[in-house]
Amino acid sequence: MNQTVRESGKTVFSGIQPTGSAHLGNLLGAVVNWVHLQEQHRCYFCIVDLHSMTMDWDPKTLRRETIAKGAELLACGIDPDKSVLFIQSQVPAHTELAWILMCVARMGELRRMVQFKEKSKGESESVGAGLFTYPVLQAADVLLYQAHGVPVGEDQRQHVELMRDLAQRFNSNFGVTFTVPEAWIPPSGARIMALDDPSQKMSKSETGGRPGSVLLLVDPPEVVAKKVRSAVTDSGRDIVASEDKPAIRNLLTIYSAVADTPIGELEERFAGSGYGDFTSALAEAVVARLAPIRLRYEELMADPAETERLLAAGAARAAQAAAVTLSRARERTGLA
Repeated sequence: MNQTVRESGKTVFSGIQPTGSAHLGNLLGAVVNWVHLQEQHRCYFCIVDLHSMTMDWDPKTLRRETIAKGAELLACGIDPDKSVLFIQSQVPAHTELAWILMCVARMGELRRMVQFKEKSKGESESVGAGLFTYPVLQAADVLLYQAHGVPVGEDQRQHVELMRDLAQRFNSNFGVTFTVPEAWIPPSGARIMALDDPSQKMSKSETGGRPGSVLLLVDPPEVVAKKVRSAVTDSGRDIVASEDKPAIRNLLTIYSAVADTPIGELEERFAGSGYGDFTSALAEAVVARLAPIRLRYEELMADPAETERLLAAGAARAAQAAAVTLSRARERTGLA
């Protein structure tokens, strides 16, 4: 196995929480982009188990879901020969640098984080301190690897701006130490909405208790097909991605992404067809796209020791790279 990160391109870092099974929105909105990025850049992809501890957690569930998330990413095409895939907590440099940056961060800028306001739900005095400070740990995650790019959704842009502010402040106070990262926000178009409500993102957390709203990557083919055929549609019969047809627009977006076919071409193909024919064809396309992922995931979960080995190997490579940055930060802050 090739144990080196690619020397061409730029350095990229992105993380994903282990909680919950990955769904089609995760695949099309983030992981497909990661798979493409690893062909051109030095990529570090991290399962951020420490971030999962900002809310109440069960230890056994956290460990199980962390390994399962590694298997999902491998099944989706993250190649450990091309990328560094690892578990955050297995590289202690993340928490040490987070503390250094915590002492550089300001209370006011953390209070302005929109996601803290949303997740604390107005109970900011009773939630764990980790929920307040986790954007600093995010900054440490990225700055450790001198990342140029952070592929994120628009909702994470504010956190990348904080990373930039902390890097620039540290560099100004202690000497140039960190690369100032940029948010790499992919073009819109792969924003996947819930099957039963096109006004909501496809998300296990946002659509909890409504299993028919989410297409899990590990759903059996018959379950995938049933969910797609049962998806909500709009009034009328025209299969067009117009503003007044949000449900059909969402289904066309899914079809376009899984079949790598422009929406306009799909509109022509299904002109004059009913919703039944369209959703049946979409179900076949989604099943075909997810089948190899599910099969590979089942193979990996049948031998979790292999997934753990690959993640540990990734952690060793990540720790080697992180140690260089952390040593420099320690020296420049008077810790070494």
